[in-house]
Amino acid sequence: MSGQRVRVFFSPVACPKANIDREKSAWRAASEGLDIAEAAESADIAVVFACGFIDDAKQEAIDDILAYAAMRRQGKLKGLVVAGCLPEKYGEELARRITEVDCFVGASEIERLSQAITGLAGGGSAERIERRADHGGNWDAARSGLARQPERVPCLARPWTRAVMICDGCDNACTYCAIPEMRGPLRSRPPEEVVREAKMLVEQGAREIVIAGQDTASYGRDSGGPALGQLIGRLALESGARWIRLAYANPENLDAQVASSIRNHSNVCHYLDMPIQHASPAVLAAMGRRKGPNEIRRLVEQLRMAVPDIALRTSVIVGFPGESEKDFQALISFLRSVEFDMVGVFKFSPQPGTAATRLSDRVPNRIAEDRLVEVTSLAHEIAREKTEKLVGRTLEVLVEGKGKVRGTGRSGYDMAEVDRVIELKKCVAEPGQFVNARIVRTIGAYELEGTCLNH
Repeated sequence: MSGQRVRVFFSPVACPKANIDREKSAWRAASEGLDIAEAAESADIAVVFACGFIDDAKQEAIDDILAYAAMRRQGKLKGLVVAGCLPEKYGEELARRITEVDCFVGASEIERLSQAITGLAGGGSAERIERRADHGGNWDAARSGLARQPERVPCLARPWTRAVMICDGCDNACTYCAIPEMRGPLRSRPPEEVVREAKMLVEQGAREIVIAGQDTASYGRDSGGPALGQLIGRLALESGARWIRLAYANPENLDAQVASSIRNHSNVCHYLDMPIQHASPAVLAAMGRRKGPNEIRRLVEQLRMAVPDIALRTSVIVGFPGESEKDFQALISFLRSVEFDMVGVFKFSPQPGTAATRLSDRVPNRIAEDRLVEVTSLAHEIAREKTEKLVGRTLEVLVEGKGKVRGTGRSGYDMAEVDRVIELKKCVAEPGQFVNARIVRTIGAYELEGTCLNH
């Protein structure tokens, strides 16, 4: 490939945390003279970011890798690199099974991804970059301080919404989760660095900043530095973002200052993503979760008292080993009474190396599937009721799509790609702009229709 402009394709990813690494890696490739391709068919090298968290995500990632491997085998690609959490945990096994991949780069060595890409682009080979035992140690300039310029990286799906990792790794030790093995222990970034990156993204055109991490609520606990609530306040005052959104906060580690920061700053979205995972004391204990349902209920009440219109998203796991019918009904009852705005529902997926794989009393798959359907149905029912309460209200909406006379967008109560969408009538605003829209009707549990009042 030497002697010609090499085009590199970075495959899309759903995970905002992985998308940060994808975006930074694409920028670095562009800064080193490589062209960024918008499709694999027009690329010389493809880079796949692969999730290793749950079975469905792993299988989807492997299917993608196999598709690109077929292109590599057929000569349609001259290089193939796989990066992220999946090769962090399974790199050696993948290397044995999928020989068309030139290089596997684990999450702990993601800052060295460009080394592999430029090696292939120069006509050489790229050896597998070995996993580092300390998972990258502290944040350094190569990974966290890298400038990100969207005009040089045409692979950004939503340049108006950018995520900032405030921490990586996790110390919670949930029995079902492989994140500590894949991403290492909790490592919080200095607040000055987080604020500096957020300001840079806003200067590049970002209107919304998503605060991301494996558990954002744990921010600062490893370093003894400022806690999450203080960081939110600094970002609200100093970043210049129109919206600041908090995601991935373990409710066990949330403190009252977070609710105060949401309430006291007008540019912090009234939104919180807080995975509770279950509501049975026995199942929560088996999961390694430290707080029971009563404590979670009190936290929700405190959040709603501080921010009455806050939209709460959560996630739950059904079919965990030992989950009895009584445990499952406790979960159903809890969800009915608490009424989260949005609920993500997952069936237990045993991850090799985690403590949960050693638990006995597995729930039969048929029963777990039935429970998945029942909780999903309940979540949709509650979501529809919550969505209907927005009818008649005028909301600030971030436009994300535009047709001839209609557009699409979402409000501050909803995160991109996972929550509700608003169909906009009489919308002439461009994607990335804000409009005021009066909600006129619901289309479904997660879709509304509104009329633009400006633009």
